[in-house]
Amino acid sequence: YAPVSSIAIKPNPRNSPDPAIQREAEGEKVLKALEPRDFVVVLDERGQELRSEDLARLVAAAGDDGRPLAFCIGGPYGHSDAVRARADRMVRLSVMVLNHQVAVVVLLEQLYRAWTILRGVPYHH
Repeated sequence: YAPVSSIAIKPNPRNSPDPAIQREAEGEKVLKALEPRDFVVVLDERGQELRSEDLARLVAAAGDDGRPLAFCIGGPYGHSDAVRARADRMVRLSVMVLNHQVAVVVLLEQLYRAWTILRGVPYHH
């Protein structure tokens, strides 16, 4: 339904044992990977819960505005304050904390579901 690309940020780019330093270093790399016009959705356990239909509306609105969507999945210690501040929306995929690899799979399935909702394809019940 739409082109998708992925940018993987190396966890703990400064090889620090300090979680705060890890989070900040990862955040700097995330911010460098984002474009100014991106509509940034930070996936975070403290974010807003969305139903699949809500995510479909978010995808549609970003498309209507002509802004590329950028979903940010945090590392083991979450996102830096700077990444959270850059977010246009903060969303949580689950009330449970998910490993980032699992979060990618859940996000991709939900984006597929969102597109099927928007296109009227009978995938979503």
